[in-house]
Amino acid sequence: MSDITVPSWRARPAEPGPNWRMLAVAGGLLGTLAVGGAVYWGVSRMGPRVVPTIEADARPVKIRPEAPGGLVVPNQDQLVLEPPSVRRAAERNVTATARLDRGPESPALDLLRQQAAPPAPALPPAPQAAAPLAPEPALPPVALAAPVAALPRPLPVAAPANPATAPVASGKAMVQLAALSSEESARGEWERLQQRIPELAAFQPVISRFEREGKPPLYRLRAGGLANAAAARALCTAVQAKAAPCNPVGG
Repeated sequence: MSDITVPSWRARPAEPGPNWRMLAVAGGLLGTLAVGGAVYWGVSRMGPRVVPTIEADARPVKIRPEAPGGLVVPNQDQLVLEPPSVRRAAERNVTATARLDRGPESPALDLLRQQAAPPAPALPPAPQAAAPLAPEPALPPVALAAPVAALPRPLPVAAPANPATAPVASGKAMVQLAALSSEESARGEWERLQQRIPELAAFQPVISRFEREGKPPLYRLRAGGLANAAAARALCTAVQAKAAPCNPVGG
């Protein structure tokens, strides 16, 4: 009898399959979440919506000017008191910060000064003669050949507030107040300064023409007759206290 291998016919154990119950529960939860999210999105879209509005710009629309108010004297920064070589060197160096010329649209300063000038002070009344004690007999009227016009009374000249800055006959020192483009502008500037600064009432203006190479001339406005350089500096201190330019010259 030979040995023959007989196969085993025993049944193998069944392999475990997927848990369909857990898959069904997970699917139900996912479906519930999806339905809830869709409902929330739909409700949120049905509510009131904010409409964007167009408003004005809240930033300031005005820019503060560099020099607000006041009268700007033209050419007040010109180096008219320096030698020509120094002035030419300074003009070459200011090309980087050069300012634009105002051109023909400059205001009529003379007309503005005439409109803003205060009225002339009224003259004091002439003293009246005392009445006679007894009435005098009336004289017959005498016909005159022609009426004699009354001579205008000269206006009183105010004395300087500081005696040290009073003009003297032999004084050589001067002060320069401005450098303008015309003689009429220089005279108008002198009248304006006399009204603002009482220390200049006792002086007379000295206007001189100053030639410049390749540029229109300027007219220097000065007040002379000061005793020495110390008097010129004292007068400039009083003028500068009223916010006006002043430079001592000579002495």
